[in-house]
Amino acid sequence: MRYFVFIFSFFIASAGFSNKTASEIYVDLEKVHSLKRVLYIAAHPDDENTRALAWFSLGEKAETAYLSLTRGDGGQNLIGDELSEDLGVLRTQELLAARGIDGARQYFTRAVDFGYSKSAQESLEKWGKDDILSDVVLVIRQFKPDVIITRFPADKRAGHGHHTAATLLALEAFEKAADPNYLPEQVQAHGAWKTTSIYWNSSVWWDKELSTTAKNDPKYLVQEIGGYNSHLGMSYNEIGTLARSQHKCQGFGAIVERGSLIEYFQHLDGKQLENSFFENNTMSWTKLVSNKFSDEFDALLADFDFKVLENNVPALLSIRKKLNVVPASNLDAIRKEKVAEIDRIIVDCLGLYAEIVSSDYAYVQGEEFTVNYNLTNRSSRNVQLMSMQGKEMVLLLQQNKTLSKEVTINNSSDYSTPYWLKNPFVNLFKIDDPADLGKAEGDATFSEKLTFIIDGDQIQLEIPVTHKWRDPSYGERRRNVISAPDYSVNFDQKSIILKPGQEKTIRVKIHAYKEKLTDEIIIKAPEGWQVSPEKIEINTTARHEEVWAEITIKSNEQSKRGDLVLADSNGKPLKSLTEITYDHIPTQVIYKPASLICIPLKADIVAGNVAYIKGAGDAVAQATTQLGFNVTEYEVSDLATLDLSKFQSVILGIRIYNIHPELHNFDAKLFKYVSDGGNLVMQYNTAGRSSSGQSFGPIPFELSRKRVTEEDSKVTFLAPDHQIMNKPNKITQVDFEGWVQERGLYFADNWNEAYTPLFSWNDTGEDPVNGALIVAKHGKGQFVYTGISFFRELPNGVAGAYRLFANILSYQQ
Repeated sequence: MRYFVFIFSFFIASAGFSNKTASEIYVDLEKVHSLKRVLYIAAHPDDENTRALAWFSLGEKAETAYLSLTRGDGGQNLIGDELSEDLGVLRTQELLAARGIDGARQYFTRAVDFGYSKSAQESLEKWGKDDILSDVVLVIRQFKPDVIITRFPADKRAGHGHHTAATLLALEAFEKAADPNYLPEQVQAHGAWKTTSIYWNSSVWWDKELSTTAKNDPKYLVQEIGGYNSHLGMSYNEIGTLARSQHKCQGFGAIVERGSLIEYFQHLDGKQLENSFFENNTMSWTKLVSNKFSDEFDALLADFDFKVLENNVPALLSIRKKLNVVPASNLDAIRKEKVAEIDRIIVDCLGLYAEIVSSDYAYVQGEEFTVNYNLTNRSSRNVQLMSMQGKEMVLLLQQNKTLSKEVTINNSSDYSTPYWLKNPFVNLFKIDDPADLGKAEGDATFSEKLTFIIDGDQIQLEIPVTHKWRDPSYGERRRNVISAPDYSVNFDQKSIILKPGQEKTIRVKIHAYKEKLTDEIIIKAPEGWQVSPEKIEINTTARHEEVWAEITIKSNEQSKRGDLVLADSNGKPLKSLTEITYDHIPTQVIYKPASLICIPLKADIVAGNVAYIKGAGDAVAQATTQLGFNVTEYEVSDLATLDLSKFQSVILGIRIYNIHPELHNFDAKLFKYVSDGGNLVMQYNTAGRSSSGQSFGPIPFELSRKRVTEEDSKVTFLAPDHQIMNKPNKITQVDFEGWVQERGLYFADNWNEAYTPLFSWNDTGEDPVNGALIVAKHGKGQFVYTGISFFRELPNGVAGAYRLFANILSYQQ
C-alpha cells in the first residue's frame, strides 16, 4: 500500500502542498545532487513509457521530463463524455497525475490532436512544421537534457502519423537546438544546447526478436529498469505501472508489475554510448561551484539524518547559499531550478506547512474577498514570517502552533480557463503569453508569495489560494480558487436540429457567482430562425444561485445553420461553464462562448421507442432524442430484467464490449430480440491485439483496426437500393459533406455473407475499406454494426450523419 504516499502527495501539492516523508526527501535530495538530465519525446498522453520514466527519475536520479506534442484532444474517452478540447484538459491532468507518481516533469507543444493520422506529412502540414519544431527546440533549450529518448521509430512502423512526426521532429530539433543561428531570440533567452545523444526506446512491438537483435548490435543500450528502491519501498516498474494507471480515460489501468524488466534503446544520432546514458556527462559540482562544495554536498547525503529531519537544515542552507552566488551562465536556469528544489526540501525537513484558504471557490472580476493564511512550523528551529502580500513583518512561528492571519485579496484576474483554450483554434493552439509555451498548465489564478527567515536565511514560497471542504464520504477535498464572470449560461444541449416550420423549447441554466445579480440576457439567433423571448431578465440574490429560463426556437425554409449566441445588457458575449470533476485529478474549469448550434434539417423518422445501453460515454442518446425518437438510457446490468420487446430499436453505446465484457452474458437475449423483429445497432468497439479473431453479432463478424481518417474522403455506395439508403430519407453524396475529424474507425472485417456492406471509402493512397456499416437480416429483425463516428458527427451537428442515423433506427419489418 506504499504507493498511496505518492498519490496523496500529488493531490495535496496540486492545491497547496504537503510535507514528504524522510525517505522521499532523501530521494529528492539525491536528484538535486545529480546533474543527469533526460528528455522523453512522443505524441500523446499515454504514449510515454512510465516505467522507463520512473527508472530514469527515481533510479538514475536524473531530472526527467516528458514532452508530449499534443494533449490527446482527438482521442476517445472511456470514463465520461468529454471529447475534443475538454478531453485534452482531462488527459493533461491525467499526465500530471502520472508525473506526480513517476517523478518526471511534463511539457507540451501547441499541436492539437486532430485525430488519427496515417502519415507524418499530413500531421506536420496541419500543425505547421516550423511552429511545432520551434516548440520542441524551445523545450530542449530550456530543459537542457544530456540525452533525448523517443518512443517511436521515425517511419510508418510507428502506426500513427503523430507518432512518426514526434520522432522526426525530435531528430531535427536535436540538431537545431545546438545551432546558435536557429531562432536567435530563443538563443538569447536560453542559449543554444547540444544534447549528447538521441535514442529510440524500442520494443518487441516492432521486433519480435529484439533481445537477440540488441545483444549483437552495439547501437543498442540494454538496461535493467526493474530495480527496487528501498527508500520508496517499490520497484521502478511498480511505480511506472501505477503512473500508467492514471490514464484512466484511455483505459490504461494496469496490474502492478514487479521483478526484472529489460528495456532496449537504439541509437539514432549523436554519440553512440556503450554502457550508460550519462557516460559523456561532464557536468559536475566541482566544475560548476568548487571542490569544497562538492565534498559538502556528498557529506550531506552520507550523513543525512532520517530521524530528526530538521538537523539537515543547516547543511541545506549552506549549500543553498553557495549556489546563490554562482556566477550566471548558460546553466543559470539549472542553478535556479536546484535552489528551488532545495527550498522545497528545507520546507519538508522543517515540517513547515502553509496554506491559503478561502470560504468559496469562485470570485468575480473586481471583487475583494477574504482568505486565511494558516502556517505551521513543526520543527524546533527558528522560523519567522518576514513578508506577506509584499508587506514586511516579523512573526515568529512557534513550534507546532498554527499561525493564522486573515487578509483581503482583490480579484484583478481575467476569468480562469486553461491558457491554451483562451483563443479559437483549429490545428494549432494560439498562445497569448510566450512564457506559457511548453507549460503543462497555467499558473494558479490566485497565489501569494510568502517570505520566511529560517536560521537567518530568506526563503520564498508561492502558495496557491484554495477552497477546502469536508466531504462526509471522502474526507477533505480541495480545489483551486478561480476567477469567474458575474454569471455563466449553459444550454441544456449542445445543438438543436429542426425541420422547417418546427419549433422546440430549450432550457438555459444561469449560475450567479455574485450576490444580488441583476442583468438582461440578449439572445441573437442565426439567420432565418425565430426565437422567443429575445431577452431574459435575471434577478438573483445569492452567490451560486442557479435559475432556469426557457427559450422557444423555430425554423423555417430560410433558416441557415449558425450559432445562437447570448450577450449581457452591454452586448458583451456571455460564457458557459464546463467543469471536469474526477477523483483522480483536480477539478478543472473551462469557460467558453455561450452558444447553441442551430441546424435546419430535413430528416424524417419512423417514430418509436429506443433503448440506449450505455457504453464508454457519448452524446448519441441525446442526438437520437433530437431526431424525435423516444429514448431511454440503461446500464448493461439493466438488461437482466429489461423487456426489449417494448423497443423499436436498441443501440449499444460506443466501446460497450470493451468496458463491459459482461455484456456477452446478454448476447443470447439481444440476439433473440433481433430474431423476434427488433433492430439492434452496435456502435464501434476497439479491436485490441488480444481480441484478434473474436466474433460479434447474431451472425459472426470480426472487428479490425481499419479506419478512414480523412473526413472528406469520397464515399461509394455499395448497396444503393438498400432500405437504409432510401427510407425514410434518400441518402445522397451531399449527406457526407461537412463531416468532422474522420469517417470512422474499427471497421468490421471477415463478416458472414449474410451481411451487406453499405459504404466504401479510403484515405489517400490506400485501398478502399468496406466495413464501416454492415447490416444483416436475422429472423424477423435487423442487426447493424457501424464503425462510423456518429459519436463525433452527431454532437457536432453534421446534418447528413443525422439523416443516416435516422434511417438506421427507422427499421420496419
